[in-house]
Amino acid sequence: MKRACVLLLPAMLFIVLATSACNDESKPIFTRVVATPACGVAPLEIETYSAVSGGNESGDPLGGTNNLDITWNFGDGGTGNTAINYHRYLDPGEYTIIVTATDPDGNIATSSVPVTVIADSLVIMAESDVPDGNVTVGQTVQFGLTAANCDIDYPATPGDAVKMVFRWEMGDAANTVYTGPTPQFTFDVAGEFDVDLAVTYPTHAVTRHSTLHFSVSP
Repeated sequence: MKRACVLLLPAMLFIVLATSACNDESKPIFTRVVATPACGVAPLEIETYSAVSGGNESGDPLGGTNNLDITWNFGDGGTGNTAINYHRYLDPGEYTIIVTATDPDGNIATSSVPVTVIADSLVIMAESDVPDGNVTVGQTVQFGLTAANCDIDYPATPGDAVKMVFRWEMGDAANTVYTGPTPQFTFDVAGEFDVDLAVTYPTHAVTRHSTLHFSVSP
């Protein structure tokens, strides 16, 4: 009798392990989650799509979403359901979309995808190493800028400079103009000066301006 029990144990252990493996395989798993477009200008209309496999799907060999409850949280208070959804973002920001799948047995899977909503097709800001704009005659000022959209992140990505065209108008009597992203300039007379930066992004045929004011003392 003891010998029979010893022989039976390995078989029982195999059944338990096999059952556990089957249960793991039956839980829902996201195989694809997409938001299109992933970046754009507010207000931004997007389409979301999810594909899920497993999750007590009545034996669907193609990994369909029958019997699965699909819910979406768009990160701005908006929600949705079903595998395909449409959503409209009104405000600029960085959003994380979270999608959840729940099967009839209560098993849950989640996945996420980021979406960036920007305020304009090109956002720029002129900068200098004299933030308060108070300089003296003969003082050299270093200029720079930040520029961002869905395809540009300058200066974090230095190579993005080649995607843009720059024009710095220094506002002096000589009408000095620079066409690089980081010029240096020395004011040679006292007074009040506005330095205007124009950045053109040819791909979208847009130009944006940013102005810095300088008070130059003798």
